[in-house]
Amino acid sequence: MKSRHVCLLFLPCLCTTLNLSAQKTLTYYSQSFKIDTLYPATGSTGMTSPWEVVYGPDDSLWVTASHDYKIYKIHPGNKGSRMVLDMNSYKDFTASGVTAWPQGGLMGLAIHPDFYNGKPWVYIAYVYHNISCGVSSGGNYCSYNTKISRFKWNFSNGTLTYMDDVISGLDGSNDHNSGRLRIDPLKESDGNYHLYYTIGDMGAGQLANVDRAEHAQDTTIIEGKTLRLNTEPDPTLPSGPQQWIPGDNPFPAGGAPASKSPIYSFGHRNPQGLVFGSVDGGVSYILYSSEHGDRSDDEVNIINPHTNYGWPKVAGLCDDNYTSTLNDSLYLAGKAVISETGFCDTTKTTLAEPIFSYYNWSRAQNKVVAGLSNNMSWPTVAPAAIAFYGQGAIPGWNYSLLVASLKNGLWRLKLKSDGLSVDSASNPYDTLHYLTGYRLRNVTIAPTGDTLFIAVDNSCCTLGPTGTIGKSVATPAAGFILRMVYLTTLALPDTTRAIVPAQPQPTNIRVYPNPAHGTLYVDAPPEDRKPWLVQLYTTTGQLLKTEAAYQHHFTIDVQNIRTGIYILRLTNADGISMTSRVLIRGTEIASL
Repeated sequence: MKSRHVCLLFLPCLCTTLNLSAQKTLTYYSQSFKIDTLYPATGSTGMTSPWEVVYGPDDSLWVTASHDYKIYKIHPGNKGSRMVLDMNSYKDFTASGVTAWPQGGLMGLAIHPDFYNGKPWVYIAYVYHNISCGVSSGGNYCSYNTKISRFKWNFSNGTLTYMDDVISGLDGSNDHNSGRLRIDPLKESDGNYHLYYTIGDMGAGQLANVDRAEHAQDTTIIEGKTLRLNTEPDPTLPSGPQQWIPGDNPFPAGGAPASKSPIYSFGHRNPQGLVFGSVDGGVSYILYSSEHGDRSDDEVNIINPHTNYGWPKVAGLCDDNYTSTLNDSLYLAGKAVISETGFCDTTKTTLAEPIFSYYNWSRAQNKVVAGLSNNMSWPTVAPAAIAFYGQGAIPGWNYSLLVASLKNGLWRLKLKSDGLSVDSASNPYDTLHYLTGYRLRNVTIAPTGDTLFIAVDNSCCTLGPTGTIGKSVATPAAGFILRMVYLTTLALPDTTRAIVPAQPQPTNIRVYPNPAHGTLYVDAPPEDRKPWLVQLYTTTGQLLKTEAAYQHHFTIDVQNIRTGIYILRLTNADGISMTSRVLIRGTEIASL
């Protein structure tokens, strides 16, 4: 994989100022979007620091409020919402009891792929214990512990119940906790699903944590890493915490000879974004990450096992834009950089450069930036999250990465067909810019592909609508969840064809879950005549499956259907039909 020298381009859009008192239509790059407020349904009070937004298999948005320590479910259509778990009792500190709040707090959330097939499990990452606080030459700091816990969703009453800890005692800080949590969509070579977690370098060597040691390059210490964990205890492994660590992880642990470390990759600074994406129809997946740079060089990486991502020896590409000279020292994590290219050469077997680097400035430019204390004067976008767009509903968007920026809106990076690099050849610009002037914490995509859900952070500032480095304003819509819907232009009717009278549609039919994992369930009215003719088509009209059902409640086996969007057609014995779009996330088999 070859990396490129990339400079950020601020590109124009034809848009209007977003007035959240009513929905607005905005146009970016000749495409129109309706944008309105999903949360709050009414009023102007947003959530306290929304962090994670997950589109669940129950067609709800699952949202963590990082400072409130509360989890909400929000209806993506009618704006209904409710709190499903208050986690304040799961921590031993309050805002008034510490001098420096942990970055995040209640952070990542992931839902097991077999949520509707006997494993209704939700995984939550959160800071739970305050170790101590102090004052350094850079300001107030606090040390914490972080954990990932597994909870069970109770379908009967719509609540979460604590089950067990996946991993606890992880380091935590007031800075650079990262805290993003994802599960691979497919079972891996050992036949299991695995949980991936980003943990930052705790802000070591910088600001209030200037005296804290930097461990991103140390594969015996879990700081500045991507972790890989089991989604349930493996009984074939030694009892205790080791059962949560896959036996094929790349690094050994310090215990028994066969024990493994949870570390999957290393050399990270503050990777707050993590997402799986597929460019081959779900046969395989790539793990993408977005990572905060220091004073420049924010990164987009592809995460692979046993791989070094350079921090704090390299920022961005291996291009010596941070290499020090005798009279011109540049620093990363409080230490002079000897040679970026020299470090890359000595570790070239395991070091990976980013596939994209924002503001890849020269050494002379970085020397000027090094003297600026205001982070709004640094050439960074502060990437807080990353999402993969692969649904195809918005023209030109397929196989893009969406990067939510804490400093200036949403960025779209078009990928090449193999998903391994950003496409500059077919697209005249690397970076397409949306929602300028907003401080964004997260972005997620509806299975239909035409709707984005965007969490607006409610702390501090953005660069404002002009994106001018050094200038800052308070973010609009602080704490809001925005809904951004692509507006499709309808084709003119074909007047050469005869108009066919509309056929009656069956009512009260429920098809679930959507997305489906292995099995679709259908609930039909008992009074409808049977049998039901079941037909499953691709979106191009190819018939994949046909069968008959003689009950009003029946199942459809989609285990061997590749991941994608399909059309389900149900016809009763009276000839009355209904169609439904369904997203199937299947386990691919070799014969397909």
